[in-house]
Amino acid sequence: MPTSLRLTSVSLTLLCASLGAGCLGTTSEASFIGTREVDLCSGSYYMCFGEVAGCKLDENYYLEGSFPGERKFTIETRSGDWKIRVLLFLKDPRLSPGTETEVTWYEPGCKDEYKYKLSKEKIAGDLFEQAGRDQVFEVEQNVTMPGDHLITVWSDAVVRYLLRVEILLQD
Repeated sequence: MPTSLRLTSVSLTLLCASLGAGCLGTTSEASFIGTREVDLCSGSYYMCFGEVAGCKLDENYYLEGSFPGERKFTIETRSGDWKIRVLLFLKDPRLSPGTETEVTWYEPGCKDEYKYKLSKEKIAGDLFEQAGRDQVFEVEQNVTMPGDHLITVWSDAVVRYLLRVEILLQD
């Protein structure tokens, strides 16, 4: 193989590696979304304590949004013990990791709440570091009551994101 072709081949390989999986016809973002459809989450679902969720989310949909700010949605579960996993794909450019990120899960009627708080003061690493190289931040919580669970996600980071959930029956 001529030297110029070898160098071009090496350059193309390095370019593909630096761009990530995009040269293979798929991206991390596309992999995160899968076959889900976007939900604009612009409705009004009145929950407890005057809270209003924008949508009822399930595993067939994902949300787009940006921080800083808050997102509220509901997840419906049937009888049994369930694990609700919230996943955020942090899109580029990731401008600032902020200092705090909170995810709160409520049992129906807001009788109980479970809070995950990522704070530079309490947990080593920020939102971007916790997401890692795949740019996915993931937290989960067990819930026990059937019905609509209000979930709020708040962060002072400066970043656009995609959000999806996984609803898993406990063993």
